[in-house]
Amino acid sequence: MRPKIFTFRKFLLLVAALGIFGGLALWGSKGFPLPFVGVSSTAGKLAFTWEKDGQTDVYLVSATGGEPVQLNTDAAVEGELAFSQDGQQLAFTADRGQSGVRQVCLTEAGAGRKVIALTTTQSTKEFPVFHGERDLYFLDSGKVARTTTDASDSDAIFPTVEERRDNALLRTLFAEGGVARYAISPNAELILAAVKRERGEVLVAIALADKTVAILGSAQKIYFQALSDNTFTVLFNSGTPLTQAMSLPKPKTAEEGQGAGEQLGIVLNQLAAQTEALEGKSYLVHFSATLAPETAMPLPVTPTGFSIAPDNQTVGLYSEGTDAPETAGLFVLALGSQEAPQRLYDKPVRGISWSPDSSSLAFLSEGSVLVTPKTGSAAPLNLTQGKGRVSSLVWSPAQPKK
Repeated sequence: MRPKIFTFRKFLLLVAALGIFGGLALWGSKGFPLPFVGVSSTAGKLAFTWEKDGQTDVYLVSATGGEPVQLNTDAAVEGELAFSQDGQQLAFTADRGQSGVRQVCLTEAGAGRKVIALTTTQSTKEFPVFHGERDLYFLDSGKVARTTTDASDSDAIFPTVEERRDNALLRTLFAEGGVARYAISPNAELILAAVKRERGEVLVAIALADKTVAILGSAQKIYFQALSDNTFTVLFNSGTPLTQAMSLPKPKTAEEGQGAGEQLGIVLNQLAAQTEALEGKSYLVHFSATLAPETAMPLPVTPTGFSIAPDNQTVGLYSEGTDAPETAGLFVLALGSQEAPQRLYDKPVRGISWSPDSSSLAFLSEGSVLVTPKTGSAAPLNLTQGKGRVSSLVWSPAQPKK
């Protein structure tokens, strides 16, 4: 009697083997993490990218000082760090395949953890931002896109290929460039985007529910931040907001779209001329949740950028002083105040990040990471002592346990 080649017992063994190997593969893809073993709390710590001896890696350091901890060691140049809401994960962009194309990557905020590439398409990715527990937004060649922390989903948000193809107004708006910067409201209902033009940038708002689009203003450079109450604060460098948002309706016919596109082109040229007339004038403008400009603060300096403290009370402004060295430095002022900003530091500053309790600011100057109280009551503490060069900085949002 010939033995059976395939039996039910062998079938069960095959299924079990496939399950084991599949589980090992999945475990390996996540860096073989041990059960119930996470990373240490990052409360009170700063993550930054540090270039030393020709190699750039991600480091973690206490805001009170101490030796920075190196989180990874590879040839990729990491940048544009972003912490998850619990401070346990770090997203960043890097060219990990030496192809010259930067991808969105993810790792746990601990030394030696595996780095996972969440995107793989052949287009440059920029500015990853966590939203909620699983979503990561980023720029994909001038378009706002989204993926998830397990890379199970990825899609274009605005503008999609279909939107630019079917909407003449969007074709006109994006004829000279894509999205340069973006911000998403905490309730994920609105996106603010700075759209690049040959003569400056245009501030655009997109309602995600129905994809309606409105123009809010223009400037040479536009920076913004979404606040916890779903309002926005916008920095207009050489520009101002419109007194009322200009909605861009969806044309119903090709002929209607062509005419509307031509009219929009005229408006965009007018905004560009206005931007040129406001050269050197900067305003910090707070927009309500309905995108109405509420307060406008004229600024005595032209900042490189800004950040609002987590308590929504204080603004940190920074300037590299490229055109006017005497304006370089770090400044703070109360949000909505008409008083002159207080200068905390008088050398060029390239980036800032607030502590979760809004009491201190970390900033980049002359290649180093420094920390100072927002009151200016103490000299800045240099955490890297001028060794190497730091190019990206973010303060962990994790709160210390009580």
